[in-house]
Amino acid sequence: MAARPFCFACVTSLLVLVPVLLLCSSLGKAQTTEYCTNVFEEFSSCLGFLGELSPEPTAACCDSLTSLNSLAQQEDSGPRMICECIESSSYWTRIPFSASRIQELPTSCQLHLSFPISNSMDCSKLN
Repeated sequence: MAARPFCFACVTSLLVLVPVLLLCSSLGKAQTTEYCTNVFEEFSSCLGFLGELSPEPTAACCDSLTSLNSLAQQEDSGPRMICECIESSSYWTRIPFSASRIQELPTSCQLHLSFPISNSMDCSKLN
């Protein structure tokens, strides 16, 4: 019987989604749960780079950030909501984001982020 290849992205996605869905569902906000689920699905492809597990962001990460930028621009509270979802993912996955990698990400992906990325910040101070 052949061994299955290890799927880092699959494990990372599960580590992010399960606890965050539990957190969001405990808040009793179906819309927040759906919103964060979308953010986590998009953002999970960037965790390896931000956690210093891979040397550069993947094309999927950069594509995801483009999608998240669009999502952030759909409503005034978009940047704050994305910030809160990303902050939750950092907390639940216990993957600390490297400050230098956060700085590198927009340049590496050749885009301007419409939302902040951080291990912890007061997202409520955003619009």
